[in-house]
Amino acid sequence: MNKYYILHSKPSCAIISENFMQNRIDAQFYSSEYLTKEKIEFDNGLDYVELGEIGTNFSYGTPPYGHICDKGVPYLRILDIEDDFFLNDSNIAFIDEEYHLKNIRNEVKAGDILFRIKGQLGQALVVPQKLSNSHTGSSFLRFTPKSINPYFLVCYLNSSFGRNQLNRKQSNSIIQYLNIDDITSIRVPIPSPEIQKYIGDKVRKAEELREEAKMLKKEAEEILNAELKLSYFSERVKDAPKMYNWIYGETFEVRIDSQYYINETNFINNEMNKKELKLKRISEIAYVGKGFSYTSLDNKSIPYIRISDLDDLLINFDTAELVDEKTYSEKKSSQLEQCDLIFAITGATIGKVSLFYNSKHSKATLSSDTAFVRLKDKNDAAYVLLYLKSFIGQLGILKGVTGATNRHLSLEHIGDIFIPVIDNKLKQEINMRVIKSIDNIYLSKQLIKEAKQDVEDLIEGNFDMSKVKVNN
Repeated sequence: MNKYYILHSKPSCAIISENFMQNRIDAQFYSSEYLTKEKIEFDNGLDYVELGEIGTNFSYGTPPYGHICDKGVPYLRILDIEDDFFLNDSNIAFIDEEYHLKNIRNEVKAGDILFRIKGQLGQALVVPQKLSNSHTGSSFLRFTPKSINPYFLVCYLNSSFGRNQLNRKQSNSIIQYLNIDDITSIRVPIPSPEIQKYIGDKVRKAEELREEAKMLKKEAEEILNAELKLSYFSERVKDAPKMYNWIYGETFEVRIDSQYYINETNFINNEMNKKELKLKRISEIAYVGKGFSYTSLDNKSIPYIRISDLDDLLINFDTAELVDEKTYSEKKSSQLEQCDLIFAITGATIGKVSLFYNSKHSKATLSSDTAFVRLKDKNDAAYVLLYLKSFIGQLGILKGVTGATNRHLSLEHIGDIFIPVIDNKLKQEINMRVIKSIDNIYLSKQLIKEAKQDVEDLIEGNFDMSKVKVNN
C-alpha cells in the first residue's frame, strides 16, 4: 500500500497508511501541502542530512531581565531582523558585561547562525563580523555550522521548502514555538560545494551591499549635518518657548490657534535665520499632491504605494499593492515621477518620508493616506529627504498635525514646511550617496530573490548548472 494518497489539495484531504503515521496524529501534520513538498524533496536525488549533523553548539538564548543598559555587549533581538536574512544594528540594545560573562554560552561569533524559534518561526541568518561576540536572546537558537556554506544554509532554511518542514513541526501549537529536537531534525540538501558557493555568494554579496548602503547614508547625513549644524539646533530646541510666543502679522500661516505657534519649529526657524541660513517653504520649491482610494481587483500591474510600503529612504515594492492601467491613466494628478518624496499623512506613522526612485518602476501611484512632494529641481530631492527625516525636520512635519484621535497632516501644511537651502555642490554629493544607497538596497533585495529561487529550482530539479560554470 502507498504511504498516503492525496484526494484533494484545497481543502486538504488525504488518506494516510498506518505505517506512515509518525508521532503526530493531528490532521494538519498530514496536510496535502506539506506532503507534496516533502515528496519533492525525497524524490529529487539530492543528498540530505539532518541539521544536527552539520551544526554544533546548539543553544537557546536567555532573557536578560534587569540587565539592559545604554552601553555594553550588543544584545540581539527579533526587532533587529531585517528582511529575514540580516541583522540591523542601527537600534541595537545592550546588556552589561557581567551578565554576558555569566551566560557566556549565549555569546555568538561571526559565521554562527541564529534561528528564530518564537513568533514568525524559521527566520535564519548568519551573524556578521561586526556583531561577533554579541549576546543572543531567548527568541533565538544559535549554532555553529560545519562542512556547509552558512549562507547557502540560511537560504535553504528561509526557502519555502525549509519553512515547510518548520511549519509542519509546529502546526499543532497554539503558541508557535520550536524546540532543539525540531530544529536539529530538519533535513538539509547537500549539493556540490560549487553550487553552495554560487547561491551563498549572492546572500553574502547582498549583505555587503546593505552595509555599504548604510555607510553611504551615514556619510550623506554627516555632510548635511555639518552644513546646516543640525546637531547645534537639536540642542537649541530645549530653549524653545513652552508657554507663550510673540507672532507678527507677516509670520501668520494657515492656522490661527495658539498652540500652532508655541512650538520648537518656529523657534528653530528663527534661530536658523539668525545664523543666516536661507529658508524656503516647500510650496516655493515643489508641487504637493496626494493619492486616492482604490478597491478594484482586476488586471493590476502598476504599484499603488501605501504607508506600509514606506521603508526608510525607499519604497518597498515587494509589499506594494497594484492598480490597473485604466485607473492609473484616469488618476493623472496622483501619478508619481522619479524622485518624488512620499509622505505618510494619517495616523501614528505621520513623519515617515521616502523617495520614489527605482529604475525598474517608471510608473506608480499612491493611496489616499499618503501625499507626494515633486521638487522643481530633482537634485534637491535627496538632501530634502534627509532633512525631513532629521530630528529638526520631523519637528517641522509634526507641527501641522491635527486631530487628537484621527491624526492628519494636510497638504497645505506640507507646503508650509521650511527647508534650508544648501550649496549645489553639496546637493550633488548628498544626492550621489543617497541614490547609490538606494540602488544598493534594491540590488540586495534582488540578489536575495535570486538566491531563494535558485534553492527552489535546485530542489525541484530545474537548476541551471551552466550558471555555476560561467560564474566559476
